[in-house]
Amino acid sequence: MLTKDWIDPRSVDWTDALSPLRNPGWSKNNNRYVYQALQDQFMQALRQGKGIEPRGYSCPEPANQIIAPGTTYDYNMPIEPNCWCWAVAASGSGADFLFQVTDSVTGATFFSQPVPASLMSAAVNGTAGRGPLFYLSTPHLFLPPSYPVVRIINTQSTPQTCRVTLYCAVEYDQ
Repeated sequence: MLTKDWIDPRSVDWTDALSPLRNPGWSKNNNRYVYQALQDQFMQALRQGKGIEPRGYSCPEPANQIIAPGTTYDYNMPIEPNCWCWAVAASGSGADFLFQVTDSVTGATFFSQPVPASLMSAAVNGTAGRGPLFYLSTPHLFLPPSYPVVRIINTQSTPQTCRVTLYCAVEYDQ
């Protein structure tokens, strides 16, 4: 503890829930992918924006649920109203899997076909939730009563754990 640099507490924005200074679990040494994502200019703008708050939603729940081989799993992800999804990350227990995100009301999909998790993240290695983010070219708005449906397809011959994380920003009225 005495070997770390001292940070003046007056220089920390304690209202920023995603600040690596406020939350030591997101420090550069503890989780470099989250730290790099939090330093991104787009994420900085979201963190400082008025009337919007960043959120991360992961599925399936529970996080260590095993998907059987050759199984298609649909997860209705509960989100808050007026939610903009702007990035996706995927991770698993070592083998690749396919996934797709669909708007429950409009039927719009994020991708033209289910995509391999290995194309979305370099973290298909058992370290769930620690891979780099895949930024969508256009953020997707989920208006009430819409919510995302995440389809996970285990194409392997063995059971595996799979996780898809949606990075969103919730828009509030000022």
